[in-house]
Amino acid sequence: MRFDEVLCRSDGSAIAEELAALRTPGRFVLDGVHQVSAREHRQFRLDIDDVRQAWTLDRQRMPTISFRDGVLHSEDSDFEDTFEHSTAAGGVVRMALPDRLVCWGRGPESFSPVLVQHVGVHSILVTFEHQHDPAFRTTLVVDERDGIARRRMDGAEVTIVTQVRPVSPDETLPRARFTPLTDWIRPSC
Repeated sequence: MRFDEVLCRSDGSAIAEELAALRTPGRFVLDGVHQVSAREHRQFRLDIDDVRQAWTLDRQRMPTISFRDGVLHSEDSDFEDTFEHSTAAGGVVRMALPDRLVCWGRGPESFSPVLVQHVGVHSILVTFEHQHDPAFRTTLVVDERDGIARRRMDGAEVTIVTQVRPVSPDETLPRARFTPLTDWIRPSC
C-alpha cells in the first residue's frame, strides 16, 4: 500500500483490493453507532458471515434487516438479491467489507482515495476526495489487523464501530440490546 503520498483516481481499485486482503473471511459481530445528523443517531449490531454469505443488522428503534440464502429480508418485503449487492441495504454493513464501499473511484463512483496514512497503533486512515469538488472529502479508518472499518465520516454522517468480535459459525446470539449512550464514543483503534 502506498502510504503518505498523494494518489491518483486510478489507484483506488488497488487500495480497495489491498484492504480486502487484510480481511480474514469468517463470521464477525460488529457493534457501533451510526449518526445521520447532530441530533439523530442509532446504535447497531451487525452479525456478518462472508463465508456463508449472510448477515443480520439489528438497529435501535428500527426493524431488523437481513440477508440469507440469496434473499434480502427488509422491513418492506423480501426479495432475491446477491450477497454483494445486499450489503448496500443496511448502510453500515459495508463497514465489515470496506472494499465494497462506493468510494474507490471505480467506474461511476464520484469519490476516490487521495491519501493513505498509518494512524495510531494499527489503523489505516484513507482520505477520499470528490472528483468534481476537491474540498469535499470523506475519511475511513480501517483496522489493519482484520480489515474491518472502525470509523467513517461522510459529510454529516458518521459511523463508529465500537467493538468487533469473531464468533463461531453456529453460535446463536442473544437478542441485541442497546443501552443509552451517556458519553462520547472513544476510538478503539
